[in-house]
Amino acid sequence: MTPPYRIELFGGVRVLKGGRVIARLQPPRTGTLLACLALAPDAGRPREELMELLWPEVEPETGRNRLRQALHVLREALQAEDPEAGRIVVSDRNCIRLDSQLANVDLAEFNAAVRASVVAGGVDRRRSALETCIELHCGELLPGYYDDWLVSGRERVASLYSDSLLALAAILEEAGETDIALRHARSAAAADPLREEAHIAIMRMLDAAGRATEAIRQYRELERVLDEELGERPGRLAQEMARAIRERQDSAQAEPASSPVVRSGKLEPEPLASRAHIQNLEPIGGVVPLASRFYVPRDTDREFEDALSRRDSIVLIKGPRQIGKTSLLARGLQKTRQSGQRVFLSDLQKLTAAQMATADSFLYALAELLVEQLELKAEVARVWDPERSWNINFERFLRRHVLAVSEVHLVWGLDEVDRLFSLDYGTEVFGLFRSWYNERSLDPSGPWGRLTLAMAYATEAHLFITDLNQSPFNVGTRVTLRDFTVEQVRDLNQRYGGPLRTVAEVDRLFALVGGNPYLVRRALHEMVTQKADLGSLEAAAKRDSGPFADHLQRMALVLRRDAGLCAAVRAVLSGKPCPNREAFHRLASAGVMSGETIESASLRCRLYADYLNRAIAE
Repeated sequence: MTPPYRIELFGGVRVLKGGRVIARLQPPRTGTLLACLALAPDAGRPREELMELLWPEVEPETGRNRLRQALHVLREALQAEDPEAGRIVVSDRNCIRLDSQLANVDLAEFNAAVRASVVAGGVDRRRSALETCIELHCGELLPGYYDDWLVSGRERVASLYSDSLLALAAILEEAGETDIALRHARSAAAADPLREEAHIAIMRMLDAAGRATEAIRQYRELERVLDEELGERPGRLAQEMARAIRERQDSAQAEPASSPVVRSGKLEPEPLASRAHIQNLEPIGGVVPLASRFYVPRDTDREFEDALSRRDSIVLIKGPRQIGKTSLLARGLQKTRQSGQRVFLSDLQKLTAAQMATADSFLYALAELLVEQLELKAEVARVWDPERSWNINFERFLRRHVLAVSEVHLVWGLDEVDRLFSLDYGTEVFGLFRSWYNERSLDPSGPWGRLTLAMAYATEAHLFITDLNQSPFNVGTRVTLRDFTVEQVRDLNQRYGGPLRTVAEVDRLFALVGGNPYLVRRALHEMVTQKADLGSLEAAAKRDSGPFADHLQRMALVLRRDAGLCAAVRAVLSGKPCPNREAFHRLASAGVMSGETIESASLRCRLYADYLNRAIAE
């Protein structure tokens, strides 16, 4: 049965009954609280979490009073035209939620349609799901709401909307419905004017339709937007497409040997001189070498480099497993090293169990690594006083033997920080890092002003750190590493010599493995080394001995060891929200799931969904 009420967040916060608007809610009081609840419609939110989101700067008692008042005002606003509407919001001493039997939420429907478009089998079902996504997105998510905790969610939804437009455009283009496909591509460019992929799709379709002049005009628009907003030029794909279109305009002769990268839905390989480098393929997995031609920069590269160049106190690299955190960390540190700053890197994965046994042994091991990397004259055994606590020993070591002897800024990279989350002393170590941040804020010219701490991790810190006031993870500059876009997959395809020959083939691979950097590289590597086409790769991917077998089997093995995680995966595969936040965060950190909330959770790619549907079936 369809719930009698509907809550809409696209285009503003509204509550409807029978298609009629019964309440329009505005920030900051009623609208913000209802929006916060609607972003988690099934599970609801603990009162403490709501207080932290809505009034992070106030004392707990003040926050509780404000929440009670806001809840009262919200119910009054809902009941103004319909006395029964107040029952939408359900509360108890610990939690506030929406009654899903009484109200559905347009954002939840949008997220469900996005999930369906990823896992749907067959072009028709995927097209239908994408059309639903686009129909539901009837305006910006929560316009006029500027809370920090909404920004990432709004950006995610905008990106999903743009993804849906372009994916549907590709399907329509393949089906010969060029006019409708072009309209969707234009909508994607209007939604995100800086997204080159949308402009390239428009140029390609206009060129294929014989409208070369309009295609060049679209390229000039892309040039203008990028120059005004970012001070940059279009990427290589757009430049080469524009060049090729101009060449065909200027000459009716046969096409030159150096053909364009994209033309009428076809992707051309790189020139033979460049493809010679394909003979030196790199192993897949692990850190991408600094000099690799297969490293694809993302927006996060610039964000990380900017944070290091500003000499921020704490810089956090967050992202799931096998997404490239260590490669990004290595490149940022290398550029920092080249700028004249001193850099040292501690990979916690290299430390033994004995070294990680206690806080004292852990920090002692780090001190020894610092002495070795920075070639210091200090002897850790001489400065480490067993009568003092471990935090004082390590802090005195840093101040006297590292910071005091260096005239240049120091950048300390910490990789695989997740190892600390499960240890008894982890919270105390992170509290020590946070204290340096606090001291630097109070005395910028002091010793801690010469230290930047850059940490890479996958696990959600709040699952393990109970006192966020003692955590460096809510004060540092956060750089969130995300999967490749379709355009970046096209770029990587060219670096491999173009084993994917058409735009449709790129979209097919993206539909299979998403933007998972490891899986994309694994697929392209397999196609080049085995001289296989995409159809052969797709068929092999379904076999237990296929190119992704080891990766998939390890993932399934880990899941089978945890009944709760298996149950969460089964729920999402059946179209339900992830049952609880902890399972969702653990699966997202492991790179199995994606999404911003438990309601929007989905398997990271169709390959995972298809395999786990078989591998962990009840």
